[in-house]
Amino acid sequence: MEPDQGWIDALGELREREEPCVLVVVTAVKGSAPREPGARMIVAAGDLVHGTIGGGNLEKLALERAAALLADAGAASTSVDFPLAEAAGQCCGGSVTLFFEPYRWRRPTVAIFGAGHVGQALAGLAPWLKARVLLIDGREEDELRPRVPRERPYELRCVGAPEAEIDELPADALVLVMTHSHALDLELVARALTRGAFPYLGLIGSERKWARFQKRLVQRGFTPEQLARVRCPIGATRTSKDPAAIALSTAAELASHLALAPTGPA
Repeated sequence: MEPDQGWIDALGELREREEPCVLVVVTAVKGSAPREPGARMIVAAGDLVHGTIGGGNLEKLALERAAALLADAGAASTSVDFPLAEAAGQCCGGSVTLFFEPYRWRRPTVAIFGAGHVGQALAGLAPWLKARVLLIDGREEDELRPRVPRERPYELRCVGAPEAEIDELPADALVLVMTHSHALDLELVARALTRGAFPYLGLIGSERKWARFQKRLVQRGFTPEQLARVRCPIGATRTSKDPAAIALSTAAELASHLALAPTGPA
C-alpha cells in the first residue's frame, strides 16, 4: 500500500494561506496502539484539519498539546510519550510517542519606500523573494508613474507620512529607500537608523549621494557605526542604470539575507 502523502499537500495549502499549524507524527509504538509509526495528523486553529493518529482520548490530548504549542510563540518542536492506559484512559495497553512540529509560516518582510520604476520592478519580484513585500509611497496611487498594475504580488501603501511606516515594521524587516525625493530619502534613512538595527537598510543612489547624506546625518548626531549599517549603492553587482537591471541586482543582494530568515517550522 502506498503511504499517504496527502499531508504534504495539506501543509502546502496552509502555508499558502499563512495559517499556523502543527504536524503531529506517531514516531514510536510499544505494545498495542491505535495507529502505526508514521501516522500523521495536522492541527490548525485548535482543530483537526488532516489525518488522524487514531482518535479517542489520545487524539484529544494531542490536539490540546498542539494548540498549546501554537499559543506559545517561543515553543519549538517536541516529542511526548503517552502511556495509553494512564495518560489517555484507553484500553490498548501500549504507549505512543508523538512528535509535534509547529509551523508558523512567518514570511520575512521587505519594505520598499518609493513606488517608482525601480521600486515597482523590485516589488514585482515578490514571488521569487518568497517574502511579504510592502511598496510604500507618499503620493496617491493615481499619481504614481509608471502606473501600478491592478494585479500585483505585493501590498501597495499610499500614505501621507511614509516615514511613520518605519515604526510599524517588524524588527527583522529588510528596508529599501528609493523615493522620488532626496529629502524624503534622508528622513527615511534617519528614521530607520533611529528605530534600530534592521538587518538590511539600503539606499538607492551613488557614492556621491551617500557622501552628502553622511555629512547631514553626522550633523544630526548619528555615529559612524550607525552609518556603516547603510548599504549605498544597493545591488549585488554594479549594473546598468536600467530599472529592471537594478531591481534584479538588488533582489540578488536581498536573497542572502532572506535565506537566513525563519519562514517555516518553528
